[in-house]
Amino acid sequence: MKFKVFIERKALKQLEEIEENQRRIIKDKLKELRNGFSLYLDIKKLKGFKNHYRLRIGKYRILFEIEENKIFVYSILPREKAYR
Repeated sequence: MKFKVFIERKALKQLEEIEENQRRIIKDKLKELRNGFSLYLDIKKLKGFKNHYRLRIGKYRILFEIEENKIFVYSILPREKAYR
């Protein structure tokens, strides 16, 4: 299933603060996410939330929500800040 990925303004600002090489990796993984959940993407459903997931990329966590065929990325943070 193909998805449309929308990145919230807050998440874009967080992405800008990440060093360039890591930012490039994150952007590539977000492109992969458009094609649906892959075995090569480390994705888990967040407990206590309906349709909320996290994508792990090294020490960073991409938090997103799925509605129909749309993915809304609302946070891109290091692990230690992502779950607060």
